[in-house]
Amino acid sequence: MGYGYSLTLHQIAYLLDHFYAGVSLRKLKRLFRALYGIPISEATILRRILYWIPLVDDALAYNIEKGGDNFDFKFGDIWETDETFFPMGQSELALMITRDLKTAFIVGRNIGPSVTIEAVTVEFRNAKATAKKSPAELRCDGLTRVYEPARKAGFGAETKLSVFMKDDKRGKNSSIEGCNSVFKARFNSMKSLHSKEKSHIIVTGAIINYNFVDPSPSLNGMTPAEVALSKVPIDGVHSWLPLLKLASEQLKLVKGKRRETPKLKDSTLVRFLNW
Repeated sequence: MGYGYSLTLHQIAYLLDHFYAGVSLRKLKRLFRALYGIPISEATILRRILYWIPLVDDALAYNIEKGGDNFDFKFGDIWETDETFFPMGQSELALMITRDLKTAFIVGRNIGPSVTIEAVTVEFRNAKATAKKSPAELRCDGLTRVYEPARKAGFGAETKLSVFMKDDKRGKNSSIEGCNSVFKARFNSMKSLHSKEKSHIIVTGAIINYNFVDPSPSLNGMTPAEVALSKVPIDGVHSWLPLLKLASEQLKLVKGKRRETPKLKDSTLVRFLNW
């Protein structure tokens, strides 16, 4: 990849596992060097993260669409939708997610500058494509001027929209609010995500980590993907390693075509990732 040395998938998984566990790039650099004896820089760690997350995301999308035993998800009929915002430079980044209430799996997402009917419609269509169905009920905590037309365009008339209005700090739609708090805690500690392109990749990685890697006490120590699949994790571990192996195999299928690694023009993002 043009960095003077190559890392194994196990080493890449170590970086991703610790990064999404909340370890700063500065500390991760020290831990990695102590374990592997490789003097890796913070910028190089970030480049590897930015390179592999889209490949994993593409491989998951392909395999979910294709189906098969390892991706035969069983979702419930009640979904929740909500939005949250993260600072990005002088502006904000909106994360719109749709989550299956039964499994806690985030079935749909969109990341953009604002919450609009068009953006939420894309989110809902992504959710329908992932689950291969529409929910019987879609719960939100307001913003019906956006969610109602997006619901019609994304899911159709068969989906009922239920409004759970906020009556306290977190609101009645509290399960998805709790999900959003996980992302807020991770990204607010960075102070700012800064670059639009790189921020999109990092947030996407957080959603993958939530769905497939990070076990939840509320799910009896399982990940949402495990609950939706009703099986143990691939290779018996909660790690990015099985996902990296999946992406690596996908690279072979596309005959070695590789995604360009986003270039870091300065150390701004690295600095803000060292909260």
